[in-house]
Amino acid sequence: MAAVGLGWTYSQASALPRIDVGASLSPPPPPGDPQNILLVGIDDGMTLGADDPVLRGRSATLNTDTIMILRVDPKTQQAALLSLPRDLYVDLAGGGKGRINTTLAIGGPERLIETIKQDFDIPINHYAMVNFQGFESLVAAIDGVPVYFPFGSRDQATGLFQYDPGCVTLSGDQALAYARSRHFEIYRPELKSWQQDPTSDFGRITRQQEFIKAALRKSVSKGIRNPFVLKDLLGVAQKNVTLDTEFSIQNLVDLGSQFRNFDPESLATYTPVASGAMVGAMSVLILDAPASQPIFDVFRGSAPIPFESADPETTSPSSMLRTPVTTGVNGAPSTSMATTTTRPATTTTLNDFIPMTPEGTTCG
Repeated sequence: MAAVGLGWTYSQASALPRIDVGASLSPPPPPGDPQNILLVGIDDGMTLGADDPVLRGRSATLNTDTIMILRVDPKTQQAALLSLPRDLYVDLAGGGKGRINTTLAIGGPERLIETIKQDFDIPINHYAMVNFQGFESLVAAIDGVPVYFPFGSRDQATGLFQYDPGCVTLSGDQALAYARSRHFEIYRPELKSWQQDPTSDFGRITRQQEFIKAALRKSVSKGIRNPFVLKDLLGVAQKNVTLDTEFSIQNLVDLGSQFRNFDPESLATYTPVASGAMVGAMSVLILDAPASQPIFDVFRGSAPIPFESADPETTSPSSMLRTPVTTGVNGAPSTSMATTTTRPATTTTLNDFIPMTPEGTTCG
């Protein structure tokens, strides 16, 4: 049975869609050494129905919606995830400056990979890409992803509408609307008003990282380590996930074997330090290069992946997310910051915009 299962896995994995990214990939590391996989979610609505809520307020065109670098170390069975904000203003490989999310549209995966290598000195060994429809299908394959909403939540731009607080299993369009949300709002009953997350893409990234952990937990609970469950998931991936031509079937089988006991809670998540600015009429994020170097070192291989979760004070915007922010009647942050940890009725902390399961509560 094991031999048959392995043979089936090879045949299914070999049918995954492929893309040739030329010589842009870094040389493969020796077997068993750490490697970086560029994970790209493309803002491609062309395969969705015309009435899909994801298409609300946008055209069905190709853009880069999410850019993440996954570093895996088979020897220690550790993994780390670096999210690059889509509005990060960078020097583009081949010349020019612009937001990093424009590189795919103007130069394909090769230019995105070369830009990351050029600007952050991070090697990219493999490339994986999924579109909107693929994301929805992968979520459906594990019967949805549970998310705990402490408050009623919505994003009218992406079509997210979760008005009842509590544990909700998101599937299909609601999972995608949640993962893409940049205008995330929560409803504060005592204020009788909606308040929007003032951190925009930073809050979105943190929600995405928590969503990925929840999806991994759900996959494990569903039995992804069981070859029959894996068969179903690979069947979905076969239609929806595109890999580079150098990502061999043996790579996939080896990684699956080496990480079969991986604990999703041990995934270290990072976001580079950046601040908002205007370049002409364009709103962008400017990288704080010195502050971000310790983060990049992990993905360069010059610093190890920590055994515990990354320090949020230095590796992500969660230091901001822990700061109480006084909000006005319309939910916009004021210039003054609350100085007490006891929140008055009119105060919202940035942590409130990151749905997480309370301690002692089970969700999913």
